[in-house]
Amino acid sequence: MSAQGLPAHILALFTPRPPPQHLPPCVLKPGVSISGCAEYVEFFSSDPPPVREPWESPLERKARRHREKVQAHKSAQKKFIDSYDPHKDPNASGDPFKTLFVGRISYDTTEKKLKREFEVFGSIKKVRMVYDQKGKPRGYAFIEFDHERDLKNSYKQGDGKKIDGRRVMVDVERGRTVEGWLPRRLGGGRGPGRQGKPAKKKQRRLAETTEKLKEKEKEEKDKKKDKDKDREKDKEEDDKKEKKAKEKEREKEKDKEREKDKEREKDKDRDKDKKKEKEKERKRERSRSRDRRK
Repeated sequence: MSAQGLPAHILALFTPRPPPQHLPPCVLKPGVSISGCAEYVEFFSSDPPPVREPWESPLERKARRHREKVQAHKSAQKKFIDSYDPHKDPNASGDPFKTLFVGRISYDTTEKKLKREFEVFGSIKKVRMVYDQKGKPRGYAFIEFDHERDLKNSYKQGDGKKIDGRRVMVDVERGRTVEGWLPRRLGGGRGPGRQGKPAKKKQRRLAETTEKLKEKEKEEKDKKKDKDKDREKDKEEDDKKEKKAKEKEREKEKDKEREKDKEREKDKDRDKDKKKEKEKERKRERSRSRDRRK
């Protein structure tokens, strides 16, 4: 088939490509000889290395400062702990076994209102609200009852009572009744104390750890359930096997008893046959003796 008569743009497709470009041959360069560093060890310095400068990261600095603050606070607190003696406190008067501690009180609550609320449980001798140096209430108070039974009733029934929109917390006075008791300001008290909200990262980590723990607990529970199911199945199989074995033993015993009964019946039949033979022999002997007499 000839390409004559075709248009130019199609003839261009059949034209040969240009010859490849001529390149000079590659010249190999001499390689560099590489040797070890053993020859240069003599030139190294024999002096001891320089002392490493101490460096701490921002997190380590923060932790160190926090540690120093805690230690300073504990050392300053030790003096107050050594000098703390609630029995010598002039404000702490009255019978400690009849005194009730009321905490988490609203700052708007007065002594009269508190007395009116707790007079339901019995007659009150004295109410003492605690104030700071500026005269502002601290949020807790001490109520002294006339009788110890009233204190017990208020301790059992007064916890969680709502006064001025806040639920109060009730407890016995522990400063003069419990040995070694320390208030919250000296590192004692009940509960963990005031705790700030953790950061978002800590919250996420806590949530992840709790989820992992829950998953582990679920897996352990599932494993225990599977083990219990397997044990129950094994027990059922063992019980079935034991039942089958017992049934087989019973059948064997029944077969033995049947064989014994059959043998007894055979023995009885043999005895009967023997008796019949003996009777026949006797009859024969009698007939013979008769024949002889004749």
